[in-house]
Amino acid sequence: MFVMRTINVKANLAIILFTGLITITQTATGQTNDSVFTLNACIKLSFTNNSQLKQAQLETEKGRYQYKEALSNGFPQINGIASIDDYFNIPVTMVSGDIFGQPSAMLPVQLGTKYNANGGIQAGQMIYSAAYFTSLQLFRKSCQINDLNLEKGKEELAYNVARLYIIIQLSNLRLALIDSNLIAFQKVYEYSKQHYTNGFITKIDLDRVLVSISNLEAEKENLISERNQQLNMLKYLIGIEQRQPVTLTEDSIIQSIQTAQLDSSFSNNTDMLIFEQKKELAKLNLKLSRSEYLPSLAGYAVYSYNAQREQFDLFDNDDYWYKTSYVGIKLNVPIFEGGRKKSKINQNKIELEQTITAQKDLKNELYTNYLNALQKLNSSETIALKLNKNTILAENIFRATNDQYRQGLKSLTDVLNAQSEYNVSRLNWLQILLQIRLSELEIIKINGGIRSLYF
Repeated sequence: MFVMRTINVKANLAIILFTGLITITQTATGQTNDSVFTLNACIKLSFTNNSQLKQAQLETEKGRYQYKEALSNGFPQINGIASIDDYFNIPVTMVSGDIFGQPSAMLPVQLGTKYNANGGIQAGQMIYSAAYFTSLQLFRKSCQINDLNLEKGKEELAYNVARLYIIIQLSNLRLALIDSNLIAFQKVYEYSKQHYTNGFITKIDLDRVLVSISNLEAEKENLISERNQQLNMLKYLIGIEQRQPVTLTEDSIIQSIQTAQLDSSFSNNTDMLIFEQKKELAKLNLKLSRSEYLPSLAGYAVYSYNAQREQFDLFDNDDYWYKTSYVGIKLNVPIFEGGRKKSKINQNKIELEQTITAQKDLKNELYTNYLNALQKLNSSETIALKLNKNTILAENIFRATNDQYRQGLKSLTDVLNAQSEYNVSRLNWLQILLQIRLSELEIIKINGGIRSLYF
């Protein structure tokens, strides 16, 4: 399914937009010395300066260190050991009385010394553990999800910047329209003063022109305030000083945003990609729980010295330090744990099913949103064609009426009505143009094509 376009629609939209934007450059913005920002530059600046995106980047970096931490468990673990024990009561051991001439008797004997010291090195090495290798896969998958979440954050930020950028451009077009109306009404006012002097119109008619001019000036002030608030939000998103003046370029709104063919699997949509990774993560969690039934094997080694003294002179004479060293291997075979592992496995199965269900729901939601955005886009384009024609006709009518009024062939009421009709038709056209651009942007987002705005 393609977003349907016609060459005439694009041509008409571009021509009228280009005409309006030329007027903006020096009149509506009033900022000829401002820094000029393209949409691409704004998006890239937001990637560099936005604090929320920086937090996502730090989370991604943190995930990589967590993977390295898990990986380290598979390397040899070497520790130095040292201890000094002071026995207030030396341990008692029962020994056979045969040693002391008391057969058939067990006698309590204190074995050992008051002071004992031990120092050495012990090492351990995991040889086989299914849980360890599965855990590594889990951490790698978590890193991939973090990377996708970072990409999603970039896309959301780019979408918000682009959306605000388009809205500001349309606000500038509205300002340009008001400025052109003010120029037109100033001319009408000059004609009206001459007609008033000649006695063709009354003072009330002249005042009506002044009221119209005042209303336009008030509307312009409100729109400038609204546009400046939008610019402040854009500055916040891209991370520049609020005091820095900004001018936006014209390119992104003159040219229609190209929308791609719908991929019914939404394979490029970041949310769908995240769900794919979450599904794999749920499978790995299930595999990890099952691996707890498998035995694990580890090796170990100890090399140490031990000293036992009745007096605290452990370091006076090295001859009384005795060497101890050994190596070993340990096999751990799970036998019974009260059903804990089985319950955990069942939980993992439910989590996997929840992820699959949520992914299907997201796919249906994306498809519904796509159809709605496409319907809104096609409908807006059809309306834009009609409004475009109306705008051209209303402009021609106003110019003709204005010329006839100057010659005394039309009344002031005719001029004001013609100007109002032109103003309304132009504003309606600008509003539908905004809907077209925002619908295109929404379709790009759904199809996973936001990256094209900054790559």
